[in-house]
Amino acid sequence: MKLKLYIAGILLFFAMNVNAGNLRNAHSGYASEKDSIIVTFGDRTRLIIYGENRKELDKIMQYDLNTLLKDLKIKLDSSSADTTYLREEINGNKYLKDKTNDEDYVRIGLRGIHIKDGDTEVRINAKGVEVNSDGDTVTTDSNYRRTGKRFYRSGGGSSPRKGFNIALGLNTYGTNEATAGFIKDKYDLKPFGSRYISLGYIASTTIARGKNARLHLDFGVDFSWYNLMFDGNNTITKDSLKVDFPLVTNENREEVEMRKSKLVVPYVNISFMPTLSFPRSFISYISAGVYGGYRLGSYTKLRREGSKDVDHVRQNFYIEDLRYGFAAELGIRNFPDFFLNYDFNNLYEAGKGPSVRMLSFGVRLF
Repeated sequence: MKLKLYIAGILLFFAMNVNAGNLRNAHSGYASEKDSIIVTFGDRTRLIIYGENRKELDKIMQYDLNTLLKDLKIKLDSSSADTTYLREEINGNKYLKDKTNDEDYVRIGLRGIHIKDGDTEVRINAKGVEVNSDGDTVTTDSNYRRTGKRFYRSGGGSSPRKGFNIALGLNTYGTNEATAGFIKDKYDLKPFGSRYISLGYIASTTIARGKNARLHLDFGVDFSWYNLMFDGNNTITKDSLKVDFPLVTNENREEVEMRKSKLVVPYVNISFMPTLSFPRSFISYISAGVYGGYRLGSYTKLRREGSKDVDHVRQNFYIEDLRYGFAAELGIRNFPDFFLNYDFNNLYEAGKGPSVRMLSFGVRLF
């Protein structure tokens, strides 16, 4: 009896080894052709990543799966239906970690503003501001307020203006007094063609902290550009006495239709602005102060209608080397901040050009 049991046990062990070997061979043969990764979340959720072979699965590591899944969540959240199956055809290059050939851009549409600058992306829409920098995403929700590229909780003590900032706006004449020898129509500016750009950094120290308000002293340094686009076919020239704003003409002295005719003046500036912030208010801060700047150069940029050629003339055009004036800002929760700059000094040297003072206004994106 015992001998029969021993023989039966040996036969059963042998049969199990043969079947296991066949299963291993079948599995290895299948894996050599097809590979997949299955991630299980609980009992009813699975993430399946399928590839033809191991080499294809290694390519997955080149993609930012966190961003991909986040975008898919947004698509699901925006659907009113009870979605149980989703098939989405997308361009995988959008989620590559190394996008060296990806171009920077600024897109403005019905869904808001989308700005891409290297590894930093900024989205501004009805939900607020979202900044994605080096894979880290921060947003303005009910617990956060903006400070430069960063966001801090409303319980923090820093100034909302602190950090790196970019400002975009428009230029116009704050004052334009009648000046002997100059006709205003010749140097009028196009409202939306005369743009103001500023890139800078703001440091801050907190003076007083209260439950509902805080006082900060902000110190800033920035580079800014006046782009003054003339409203017509005029340009600016200078002689030994003063500037002039003649029409652009061809070799036959006929007026030339200009697509672009503007004066560009860059500055380096410093500013001192006391800031009052409100952690629990719809208005996040109010700031006002003074600034001063030094001119780094000046040039004209001319482009004729129907031509891609651009001509530059670099001269000082009797523009004052220094600028100084009054600045104010208004911060609104979950929205770009508004700024206004008014120069106290004239743009041109006295007696060398028209008596105009510059006014710039717009929004701070950071």
